[in-house]
Amino acid sequence: MNGVNEGVINYKVYEGGKSYLGIAEVTLPDVEKPVFNVSGPGIGGEVDIPVKGYINAMTTTINFRHANEAAYELMEERAHNLVLMQLDQNYDNEAGVITTNKRKRILKVLPKKLGGGTLKPASPQAISGEYSVLYYSDIIDGKVMTEIDPVNCKYIINGKDYAAEIRAGLGMA
Repeated sequence: MNGVNEGVINYKVYEGGKSYLGIAEVTLPDVEKPVFNVSGPGIGGEVDIPVKGYINAMTTTINFRHANEAAYELMEERAHNLVLMQLDQNYDNEAGVITTNKRKRILKVLPKKLGGGTLKPASPQAISGEYSVLYYSDIIDGKVMTEIDPVNCKYIINGKDYAAEIRAGLGMA
């Protein structure tokens, strides 16, 4: 398909089959790799080389439009398995039609912070939660684009597991 990926039509967030209504915005985790800083004889400067199969700690933020039960439930000191169901819109310029694709993101999170928001008359009390991400996957129309599981030493990008060699070398496979 030659076309344009236009954007997100809509999404919902679930935990254990329960829909969290009132969620206004989710900031997805950044995937950043630690690096070896290499310098020395024969190298004309410094180079950062990413560490194979490793990532830095990930966080995600959920901004609730108003203080609701879901915000407080997600602060319970336990792992929370979140599923974000998303529908994206694309324009296929060869066929001249608008198409959609389903996207599913799975996050296993632990609560870190609950921002209390601001109280103002005749206004919602927007609050936010920040969470440590233990697991993250991004699946587009059934294809796993990303699966990152640092606890179990998995780092899959576009179908390739870059940490498989590490697990095998450590006897974890």
